[in-house]
Amino acid sequence: MNLGPFTHTTRPASARRSGALAGTAALLLLAFGAAACGTADPKTAPAPTESVTGTTVPATGDAPAAGTGGAVPDAAPAVAPARPAVGSTQWPQMTWYTAEEYGQKQNDPARIWRRTAAGTWQVVRSGRLGNSMDAGPLAVSPDGRRVAWLEGSARRLVISAFDGTKRHVIPTQGQQTCAPSWLDSGRVLYGLGREKELTLIAVNADGTGQKVLATHHPKCPTVSGGWIAQVGAQTVAISDERGVRRAVSPRLPAGLVIGGVAAISGDSRTLVISAHTTSPGGCACSERFRNYRLDAASGALTELAPLDPAWKKPTGHGQAIDGVVLADGGLVVQVNAATPADGAPAYRLVRYAASGRVLATASVPAGQPWGGLLG
Repeated sequence: MNLGPFTHTTRPASARRSGALAGTAALLLLAFGAAACGTADPKTAPAPTESVTGTTVPATGDAPAAGTGGAVPDAAPAVAPARPAVGSTQWPQMTWYTAEEYGQKQNDPARIWRRTAAGTWQVVRSGRLGNSMDAGPLAVSPDGRRVAWLEGSARRLVISAFDGTKRHVIPTQGQQTCAPSWLDSGRVLYGLGREKELTLIAVNADGTGQKVLATHHPKCPTVSGGWIAQVGAQTVAISDERGVRRAVSPRLPAGLVIGGVAAISGDSRTLVISAHTTSPGGCACSERFRNYRLDAASGALTELAPLDPAWKKPTGHGQAIDGVVLADGGLVVQVNAATPADGAPAYRLVRYAASGRVLATASVPAGQPWGGLLG
């Protein structure tokens, strides 16, 4: 879901300030949804620890605040995930990507997992992608069937099946700055050039249909729900391939800046954003993360309750990394329970009500920590 510079050490938002996603070949374009997957390498993981609460987890601090929302014609919405009952703890079907491991005893392949109705994770696809040391971060398509990456010295974008076969090579020119992201399961966005002078280009997975979407773009954007998001300290601007644009200025509590966009609904009316305090030394491990549901029309914010009371302090825990806006108005959010100082992420999946209260939580597949939701 994210486009980030190859040298980036965080995530979206554009990074999503998650040092967790850095230093690995698996910088993800993460969003969420059902995947029409095959049955290669079937394998079922033990049922993850899961908790459900019927009581309200109080949100911290401020009540929803008004801001300034954009006003644009509504885009055609993406296909919505299956609709759970309003306010229920029901989970929609979820798909997860686990990165390939290198240098470990088992050298596990990359895997696509699907969560079953019983709450277990089942492997439905695996592959050894074998991209070269010169390759940038991998981006996995929302349906888990393809991957894309940029190769710097060869100056090319490579798109292949998840097992590394059926490769399509698209030559590139100029400095490769932004890793690829998937606008949908058949179209890739990537960026060339220097910061403040980026050119954003979209292309079909078979290498056809190249289209320049923007020039002189300030920095690498985040992609979610088919929308391209550009984040400022106090603003979020989103657009799509057709040129439909929306600018939102949420009224954040004093002392917070926007850290990233975790999810955008298909109709662009709802966003999930992370915000954080700033620290003199610039270390995210001493920041406080607060996550919000953002109404793009009005700019109003609804805070998402933290899973742990300790996260109300500047500990660096609890950043929203990815997510999806459900048809019933609720959310599923991938939250990093680790801090950047931990060196690896510790993800939890959280089912939120539209009000921001926690309905349920679930663990992610065990094993390689680098991974995320697909959609």
